[in-house]
Amino acid sequence: MDRMTERRKERRIPLGCKVGIKLAGGAAPIVGDCVELGVGGMTIHSRHVPRMDEVFEVAVLPPENGGPFMPLHARVRVRRCHGLEQAGIYEMGVEILEVIR
Repeated sequence: MDRMTERRKERRIPLGCKVGIKLAGGAAPIVGDCVELGVGGMTIHSRHVPRMDEVFEVAVLPPENGGPFMPLHARVRVRRCHGLEQAGIYEMGVEILEVIR
């Protein structure tokens, strides 16, 4: 299997929703975009450069025209991260450890 072959077992749904990232230590929240959501994880674009295995909380907001839904609050762990061509934006793949609410 080459390295570009899809290895995830669960299906991912494209989203494009805003996400708030709450880091440990009381740092100011960071806003990003949740571009994919799956059963066990998500892909996030943001200006935050995480450490591998860093754990933090996220709140994925519902789509703007999606109706009166609650945000998805979860504790996640970073599994991958790389810079995008867009200056200062990083793509991170995170594993959902716990759904908080």
